[in-house]
Amino acid sequence: PTSISGLPGAIAPLGKFDPAGFCSDKSLSEIKRIREAEIMHCRVAMLAVVGYLVGEAVAPLTGGNFIAPTSISGPANSHLGQQNLFAFTALTITIGVGELYRALVGWVPPTESAFTIRENYYPGDIGFDPLGLKPSSPAEFKAMQERELSNGRLAMFAVAGFCVQEIINGKGIVENLLS
Repeated sequence: PTSISGLPGAIAPLGKFDPAGFCSDKSLSEIKRIREAEIMHCRVAMLAVVGYLVGEAVAPLTGGNFIAPTSISGPANSHLGQQNLFAFTALTITIGVGELYRALVGWVPPTESAFTIRENYYPGDIGFDPLGLKPSSPAEFKAMQERELSNGRLAMFAVAGFCVQEIINGKGIVENLLS
């Protein structure tokens, strides 16, 4: 579709891959909303891959968790349920604050227009860059976004595979790798 031509992510070998037609006959605002959802899911999945591997690798060594003073064991699918109420509440509040900030930066207030991205907002760019990694050149920024999308798309598949594997055999990913 011509409507997604300028967005990063249309990379080889698939190019402008949209077999289900999610972007056909959509406005720029709707396409930006879809891209916002994709980039956020990519970022969560990349963190989840690290969380699966680090969480399962650290728990057997320490008998617990390095983030909250609770005993954690078993496959990563069960780790969240093993957190105490304080740790779970802190996690929930942190996620809520992050999502509220993202909504305030990137979205038009729902009283003005529902489900609408601000015109001057680029999907995923909430202005949070404490390490100064965002390139200043538009070409370098686009290349970085394409790497982020590629790695994030791979991470979404990886996390789905991790989750299913742990459900099927009841063993953690690290345990499977070492056996």
